[in-house]
Amino acid sequence: MEWTEGYGASWEVCTVDSRTWSDSGQVPGVMSVTVSRDCTDSVPLLETGNMEVDGSFGESWCRIYLTADQGGVERIPMATLLFEQESSTVDHGARRVTASGRSVLQPAADVKMPRGSYAPSGSDGAQFAASLLRSCTPAPVRVDGSFTLVDDVVFDLGCSYLEAAWLVLNAGNFCMQIDGDGTINVLPVPSEPSLRLDDANAGLLIPGVSDDMSLIDVPNRYYAVDGEHIAVATNEREDSAVSRPSRGRWVDVVDSSPVLVDGESLEAYAERRLAEESTVERKFSYTREYWPGVVPYSLVRATLPDDGIEGDLRVKAQSLECGRGVTVSEDAYMEVRA
Repeated sequence: MEWTEGYGASWEVCTVDSRTWSDSGQVPGVMSVTVSRDCTDSVPLLETGNMEVDGSFGESWCRIYLTADQGGVERIPMATLLFEQESSTVDHGARRVTASGRSVLQPAADVKMPRGSYAPSGSDGAQFAASLLRSCTPAPVRVDGSFTLVDDVVFDLGCSYLEAAWLVLNAGNFCMQIDGDGTINVLPVPSEPSLRLDDANAGLLIPGVSDDMSLIDVPNRYYAVDGEHIAVATNEREDSAVSRPSRGRWVDVVDSSPVLVDGESLEAYAERRLAEESTVERKFSYTREYWPGVVPYSLVRATLPDDGIEGDLRVKAQSLECGRGVTVSEDAYMEVRA
């Protein structure tokens, strides 16, 4: 497929057998379908969806397919979600159902960790998070990479399996991404682009880009507290807009639950976390044509200054309009070291 060129599109929704994770039949009477993706929550579910169906509908795992025709035909899984009826209307005996779709991560959000649970020091954080997910969701879980937890990570009472998985992954700068077939990928936060918005792909971008950036909440002093040991990292750079000299005041963060990784000291942890907290996100909002493999946490490398968009952008939210093609409304963030 040449995604910068036109193509014909048709849509199909299939039920999924939770035991084999393969298609088990077609959902009849589908009138419309939407998919939304988001990683801005503290415990991201990453995907949701909605579907309108003529007729009755019960809870079911469903896979949404795009069939793209561009001289040759390609059938592409776009999302796999757990749908259940949310509301219905009846008009002259005909019933139309609105069904809401929940992420393959939802089962892990519904189950709570046993009292006293923890991730042990010395364990592989990526594999630990994957094991939590596999115990809850029928979706396949794939791991790419590893990192070692220096200290035990103890989970609060009431912590869900999904919250525990994200807590561990965040400590190692890892994330989760979901493929169209519902496969959950545990991997380092990507550093290479999944899409280049350059002259060759300029036709993907629909004109009208907005951007926004604020420095108001950026700290310039970070306290890491581990028992009696306290480490302090400060930003006193003359060339920083948020430093103590520039602002004339301190903006503090106190971290009483540090999670050290890969042998770092508490002091190194405080320095790393201050640098991370001092990375300002410049938000770009735009609409573009579909490009496969771009999901929350993906990197988009943009070099279209005349369109107001240039630099490496981290995708955090998407809304997919499924019609004659796929139009993506996207929020992506440029990391600016403050």
